Amino acid sequence: MTSVRVSALDILARTERGAHAAPLLESRMGELSPLDRTLLRTIVKTVLRNQLRLDHVLARSADRPLGKTDPHVRAALRAGAAQLLLLDRIPRHAAVRETVEALRRFVPRATGFVNAILRKVADHESPPGRVELPASAAAAERLSITYSHPRWLVDRWIARFGEETAAGILESDNADSPIDLLADPATWGSRDAAREVLHNAGLEVVPSPWAPLALTVRRGNPFEAGLFFSRDIVAVDAAAQGLLEVAPEVDVALDLAAAPGGKTRTLLARGKARGVIGVEPHFARMMRLRENLRLAGRLRDVRLLAADGRRTPLGGGRVPLVVLDAPCSGTGTLRKNPEKRYILSGEDLVHSARVQRELLEAAMGLVAPGGLVIYVTCSLEREENRDVADATVSRRDDCEILSIRGESLPEPFRPWIEANGTLTLPPGAENDGFSMTLVRKREKSL
Repeated sequence: MTSVRVSALDILARTERGAHAAPLLESRMGELSPLDRTLLRTIVKTVLRNQLRLDHVLARSADRPLGKTDPHVRAALRAGAAQLLLLDRIPRHAAVRETVEALRRFVPRATGFVNAILRKVADHESPPGRVELPASAAAAERLSITYSHPRWLVDRWIARFGEETAAGILESDNADSPIDLLADPATWGSRDAAREVLHNAGLEVVPSPWAPLALTVRRGNPFEAGLFFSRDIVAVDAAAQGLLEVAPEVDVALDLAAAPGGKTRTLLARGKARGVIGVEPHFARMMRLRENLRLAGRLRDVRLLAADGRRTPLGGGRVPLVVLDAPCSGTGTLRKNPEKRYILSGEDLVHSARVQRELLEAAMGLVAPGGLVIYVTCSLEREENRDVADATVSRRDDCEILSIRGESLPEPFRPWIEANGTLTLPPGAENDGFSMTLVRKREKSL
């Protein structure tokens, strides 16, 4: 068990320096048993989703500011406190002892300090760890610590969505998202047929209300069922599938940021496009996408192009549909990348918006007159969404923003269509968060 906690402390310390947890976790999986893999993921995920709350609790037992300690020491304190307060299947003595022993690998001189603090937490704190603030503390401050999100982001969401919805977003960010699957009828003929195959593989899946071909896993793990990267089933967030219901049916669509391939697969599976041109700037990601399409039997329907979406060699004004899922701050998918919440800043929104404007400008040059650009991000921030579209339309005289019609989307989306016709979908129990704006290129006048 100590080796699991050694890996956990190292991963947590690296995320403080800006590393992403997911690839670090993946790199450690091969050396661990299935039970230890689950424990490692659980410790890392629990700490990252509750870091501010854990620090708040630990500060009551520490005799020095945690910010002045070594990153591995902070990781040990947080991991130990998480096991004591937030994970109910780990014996308290094991949580302390194994964590202290793991720290010996990195900062042996600090083991006594960490041992003393964790024993205080074990003796004096109760799950999930009290949040103690003055009665006069703002609601945003209490929410920030309770759900471990930076105060500036909580302030923004309260101002944008109201306190109740903002609290729901924060709570969803700290919960696991369901695994959603895309059942491609080219293979199975129907969603029900795919559901039967998965049932026979030992999985319990249910039709999702978010998209016509989406199945949500209720029991079992498709990663371990041997079907996940076969031609039968692919994982695509159900809400991400449902967004593309707004797309018209065309012969060829352009996916301007194609990897990992969920949008391309959805367009083909739903018959929205007979063929897709997929543009991806990162060669390694494009090759993985190519292999996934080959395994799915869909490679013949896709032309892949390794290029920056802002500067493609494609001729302008030829494709009737462009899907642009632009790189963004990711504030709608923080539960998948919880470490990101601690390093994001307002400056990141400014940088993202600049790149997004360039990509949307390129998309408008590539789409045919009368064609549609579906502009999507997994950000909830206005600067990265409607503001980007408004800026693009204001610079051009050949395009306009279309209001999203409720009937064009599955029912769960409809309450989140704003008065200006843009969709801003906060994360919830069954979905990640997304924003979508439709931009149409006008027909050329005669």
